[in-house]
Amino acid sequence: MTNNQEFDFVISGAGLVGCLVTIQLAKLGLNCCLVEKNEIKNIPSFDNYSPLSLNYKSYLALKSFGLWDKIQSYTYPIRNLNIKSYHSLNRLSFNAKDIYLNDLGYVIDRRNLLQEFLNQIKKQPNIKIYDQDSISKFKMNHDNNYKLTGELSSGLTLKAKYLIVSDGISSKIKNELNIQSLVIDYAQTSFIFNSTASFKKFHAIQVFNKYGIFAGIPYGDNKINFILTINKKDIPVFFNDKNKINIDLIKDIFKDYANEISTLKLVSQYDLITSRSKEISKDNILLLGNSSQLLHPVGAQGFNLAVSNIESLINHLVNGKLDIEGLVTAIAESRDSVFNNIDLAINVLGGDKFPSKLLSFFVMNSIKSSQVMKNNFLKNILGIDNYPYLNIGTDS
Repeated sequence: MTNNQEFDFVISGAGLVGCLVTIQLAKLGLNCCLVEKNEIKNIPSFDNYSPLSLNYKSYLALKSFGLWDKIQSYTYPIRNLNIKSYHSLNRLSFNAKDIYLNDLGYVIDRRNLLQEFLNQIKKQPNIKIYDQDSISKFKMNHDNNYKLTGELSSGLTLKAKYLIVSDGISSKIKNELNIQSLVIDYAQTSFIFNSTASFKKFHAIQVFNKYGIFAGIPYGDNKINFILTINKKDIPVFFNDKNKINIDLIKDIFKDYANEISTLKLVSQYDLITSRSKEISKDNILLLGNSSQLLHPVGAQGFNLAVSNIESLINHLVNGKLDIEGLVTAIAESRDSVFNNIDLAINVLGGDKFPSKLLSFFVMNSIKSSQVMKNNFLKNILGIDNYPYLNIGTDS
């Protein structure tokens, strides 16, 4: 590591995305600096489960990164995916074996994943960490080697060839770059509950109905996450005056899939106001993760899309030099594909107007009519061909 604070990459933000990209860049022998506003420390013990879905592409990427063996023991495999839209005739069921896979994806507690990333960071001698600090200002240089100069809140000055921004939707750097975003307010609130129940092992379900979009994601033999993305106008239907969940309604939504549901424990909740940056780079600055896009949880694509983008970044790095234009093109293609899948799921499968219901019925029954069409749908929408998978679960 150089002593004059000159780096190949400075990464702003030490969440899952920032940590993962830092690890992979360091493995290429590049000098990296990770800047995080909070203190970076080991994750404390926890008594709940905060689910994160890893799709098949993420599995392949993490395996190629040499990280899968380190996290596999924390994962729960998903081998069957069920989709239900409004009524019993609108159902699809997919099995990993239909496309010659063992699993469609995996579920992991995001804190276990972050802890393993932190463990890996500590093992890399070419990663410098500045936590409880942030980039207060930065400027472009005319230096042929170090195009960026950044000043930290602590007063330290850094020079870098590239800056990666992965510090969230409210990124100060993104705002200073004047990068505009498409903001979508879905008028929904997403609630994540842990529960015990009986269900078929390794099966996940997505339900679209008049109240919103719901997912059941197992994480153990009798442990399951319920992700309830509820239309705000319908929240009073689910909670009484004492803010207690209507468990009978949950049982009805997930009937024929999960039984003996009990001990619903709220893990988190958030309003669904999402963001899609209209640009993902300026000069030698690249946006990744929620700084680039904060997505609806219907596709569980937030972290998975970021992993895909990191894989593109690593593949485009040659001898420490980055083809920014080629990388942006590759990332834009994957972003557009994911955005289209999410919009299709919400507007067609989840639309509550008669035309959407009719189209949903037609689409789902057309797919069911042919195993070839069904498998192609799975490969295309769930992603084997170019390998993103539309998986079920929560956003990053």
